Amino acid sequence: MPSQDFSSQAETKESKVLPAVTNNILTEAPETKSLPQLNNPGLTIYAAQDIIYKFFIHHINNSKPELAWQEFKNLFIEPIAPLEAKLIQAMHTIIVCNDETEFNNLFKRCCYILLNNWISQRQYQLALELVATIREITLAEPAAENFLQILRVWLRKFVSSKDYEEIKLFVSKYDNLVETHWTARYQPYLLAAQYLDAKNTPEERETARVLSQQLKDKYKFELAMYTSRSESAAFKFKTYYNPTLLGDEALRLIKIILINRGSLSYPTLANLFLNQSQYITYKQFKQGLIKYSFYYTEVNDYTAIVQTKIIEILELTHPEIDEESFNSSLLLRTCNHLIKCLTVENSGEPTALFRLFATQLNPLILAILMLKIILISPHSRMHLELCFAKLIQYYQDNSAEECQWFINFLEVCQIALTIYGENVQYNLVNMSDKYHQEELFIDLNNCRVFSQQKPLKKDQD
Repeated sequence: MPSQDFSSQAETKESKVLPAVTNNILTEAPETKSLPQLNNPGLTIYAAQDIIYKFFIHHINNSKPELAWQEFKNLFIEPIAPLEAKLIQAMHTIIVCNDETEFNNLFKRCCYILLNNWISQRQYQLALELVATIREITLAEPAAENFLQILRVWLRKFVSSKDYEEIKLFVSKYDNLVETHWTARYQPYLLAAQYLDAKNTPEERETARVLSQQLKDKYKFELAMYTSRSESAAFKFKTYYNPTLLGDEALRLIKIILINRGSLSYPTLANLFLNQSQYITYKQFKQGLIKYSFYYTEVNDYTAIVQTKIIEILELTHPEIDEESFNSSLLLRTCNHLIKCLTVENSGEPTALFRLFATQLNPLILAILMLKIILISPHSRMHLELCFAKLIQYYQDNSAEECQWFINFLEVCQIALTIYGENVQYNLVNMSDKYHQEELFIDLNNCRVFSQQKPLKKDQD
């Protein structure tokens, strides 16, 4: 397949950049003014460019795309061995000649050589990665050595140039063709693992925290728009974006989570339990926690097994302080421990309880259990997200089909934790004339979901 000319429109006849690649043949450089001679006698800036161009032309014709990409990074981004001596000499020639314009021409054309080849092979992810890697150059620390320092400065200036903007624009049209891995949807949890890791720098942790919150806010907004408009008469003939993977079942699931069982919603039940947990012993709290966790849960053989397992776990949780007074510190420690027992071992493998849920139980049951824990201990949410991150890392080598239950569980959890979040209030309204408040069984088809922004709490004097 003939290679297209992706040279920048900004190039002119006076530009010293070599002619564009046509049919994978690199034409000879034009004879122009002489330039400084270096260690390699006769090596001019044009000959140096020619060496590098032909090197990448050879790679795209004879190597895997990933290898050409690695060689590109080794030469331009983080020059490291092993590199051919002639490549090192060629790059040295260009930098010592101190011709930033020719370096830009070289760098830009090498980018297009790779992009042209990758896109013809449908390697869109590599194209997107190239753009992202160039952008990240601005975040890297300046190099100490003079040679690398000049290279880094030029690359940083290239990121601010029109040429880079043109490369970004060219690659952006292939963004929606990239098949992302199923774990990409749960980036907020993976970012949580980064910002909770004390080994990372403060800057890394803060960047991960901010990005995670931005992604959560985006999901929260999209879910609110979906629920408020999907049943609205004004949007009857318009399909609104559904941020979940559950299709039309998502709206029904939201109604199930929102519905009051009797007179108590999940937040009301949580507040009632916390109020009743004052001035009691730790042992009494753990006993009450069992009843609270399984309140409104359908009893069957499997849920009975789970309940028995959790009773055993809590009985073995700090039994030495059973008779001490319950406090907020014990609440956090106990809820974090229970979340861990329901999700992931220290080794990173799913716990026996999680495997039981995954093989025998509806993911909604475990999601509601998580929701109940977070409602009484909001600070445990970070620990829950960290446990989710470990589970995602454990299953990440599996296909989406192989871990469908886990994906469904994450989707249900995202919905449950979002609709009972801080900023948006969801209400389920029964539109039937025959509805009575005390009815336990409600036809969800007669219910509508309304979402609205919660009023900000006023600061008390």
